[in-house]
Amino acid sequence: MRKSRSMRQSWKGRRVLVTGGTGFIGSHLVERLLAEGAEVRVPIRAENYRALSTRRAEIDWLEGDLRDPAYCTELVEGVDEVFHLAGCRRNTAYHQKRCSDVLTENVRMTLALLEGLKEHPSIPVTFFSTANVPPSMDSVALSQEPKVDGYVLGKALCETLWFTAARQRGFRLLIVRPVGAYGPRDTFTEEGNVIPSLMVKTRDTEDILDVWGDGSEERAFLYIADLIEAVFTLLKEGAHGIQYITSKDVVTVKELAESIRDLVKADVRIRFDASKALIRRTIPTLPLHPALRKMQWTPFHEGLQKTFHAWKGL
Repeated sequence: MRKSRSMRQSWKGRRVLVTGGTGFIGSHLVERLLAEGAEVRVPIRAENYRALSTRRAEIDWLEGDLRDPAYCTELVEGVDEVFHLAGCRRNTAYHQKRCSDVLTENVRMTLALLEGLKEHPSIPVTFFSTANVPPSMDSVALSQEPKVDGYVLGKALCETLWFTAARQRGFRLLIVRPVGAYGPRDTFTEEGNVIPSLMVKTRDTEDILDVWGDGSEERAFLYIADLIEAVFTLLKEGAHGIQYITSKDVVTVKELAESIRDLVKADVRIRFDASKALIRRTIPTLPLHPALRKMQWTPFHEGLQKTFHAWKGL
């Protein structure tokens, strides 16, 4: 009988691989693992340590290409646990325009990592997917839609690869599907995620902030610290399979734009452009692990303030 993850008492001394460890979510995860006493290895393609520069000496860096199975074989040698976060990701417009390229890059990384893990079938894996993969999803039908999001479809296909490998090899698999994460260290450019992109656009505008849609569209967000805490809670509870992570904090695009405007440049006027319709995205009621139902989530406006203050260095 397999040991439940909940039987693990401590991360102290545990050797952990975090792909995508220099990224937004990954860097927060790496810091938490270091704080828990884990020995962390992070793949890197160039000497760009980003937010982890101050922790550089505490991390085992290994340079290479995650699409290369030989490199991944070296990468997993001696590790006790894998967190796979690395991925090709921009914004929805890019994911749709380059849908095949984005999908292919993400699938290639998963395939290479699976090949690297072939000789280590007992290493537990946590794969970071997205809540944009709905509870019931037909990948073939989605690939034939007028607009295909290569990132979402790629995540769904990677999930299938991980599940199939876990079935054959018997390793413990946790797939997390978080809603839109935001917070300090996100990519603050106009091509970034919704929140940092709107902050940058508001800062750079003279007097009018143009926002796509009519403002009534709803979006769900999750503060980065809550996401990391939720992942560790799931691991402590021995959760496996697909687990959604959401605070159920839903805001309209109008509320979002106004909140950001009030923080960044209060005298800017907001103009909605309904001719450039946003995907309405009816927010589903996502199933939550019992342990997550007890969590205290960061209120949206509080998380937004923390994000803004970190961005401006306040």
